[in-house]
Amino acid sequence: MPWLFIHGVGSTSQTWSKQHRLPFALQFCDLPSRPQILPNHLIVSLAEWCLDLVSEPAVVVGHSMGGAIAQIMAILNPNAVKALILVGTGPRLPVNPDLLEQLVKNPEQAVENIARWSLARHYDSALYEASLAVLQKISADRILHELTACSLFDSRSLLSRYTGPLFLIRGAEDRMTPQVLSDEFLSIRPNMPIYTIPHSGHMVMLEQPELFNQTLLTIAEQIPGATGKPRERQ
Repeated sequence: MPWLFIHGVGSTSQTWSKQHRLPFALQFCDLPSRPQILPNHLIVSLAEWCLDLVSEPAVVVGHSMGGAIAQIMAILNPNAVKALILVGTGPRLPVNPDLLEQLVKNPEQAVENIARWSLARHYDSALYEASLAVLQKISADRILHELTACSLFDSRSLLSRYTGPLFLIRGAEDRMTPQVLSDEFLSIRPNMPIYTIPHSGHMVMLEQPELFNQTLLTIAEQIPGATGKPRERQ
């Protein structure tokens, strides 16, 4: 069974660089830039693009905006999604309007803020520099476009259509998607398993990779057929 990993705003498949050795059939996608798509349709458009990658029911792991995309995949085509593992995301993803404005007026500072706020308060400086370098390779216009799409996202009235396994992993110190937002999943799926990883922020999979990977292994045991012969597709 394939495992499809979807990154978030201002990132690439490098988000999952610490997950490459997991014993699953791994697929890490790089989302396309779609500036021609209006923000209110962007996440649906990217979900449709991701569904085209899935040739058989898959475990879909989505981080932040990637988690929003994963939710829409499950809503559009529940049969294509064997299980949803959502990371640092919520059924809503409101964005501070000041950050959106800063991306227009002072994009360099905005990108630095995003890199800093995406980590726990006591972060590793090397990880900050690496995260900043990735962000700086992506245009501020694209980041603004995708964050605007996130600010319009709301799956609360739709996600109940998906009845398959649903899990949440989050960092205990996530400032980009705080727990008050991810807790909103419980109004849709009250018994949804939630795994909160200490000493980590929004980039939990990079900040605490061993704990994160062990959590994925724990979740895999709860999904029939989720483990299998490893293969990796880039």
